[in-house]
Amino acid sequence: QGAFYCFPSFQGLLGRPVGADGRVATNTLELCDLMLSEAKVALVPGEAFGAPGYARLSFALADKDLEEGVRRLQQLFA
Repeated sequence: QGAFYCFPSFQGLLGRPVGADGRVATNTLELCDLMLSEAKVALVPGEAFGAPGYARLSFALADKDLEEGVRRLQQLFA
């Protein structure tokens, strides 16, 4: 009934074109919005925790759902 989280840095993706339309995110607020709209994967921007450049991912899902989310992000950032 608990949740597990990961809080990685996304700083390397800021300022570079991402996705089909080449949008550029300047902070993780914009990047998380882009990931949600383009890949349908929701993350919480680090700004909500006082940590710009980072984002929180929840691992409280089935393995196949986590794999699908990672695959979608991989496609978005390829």
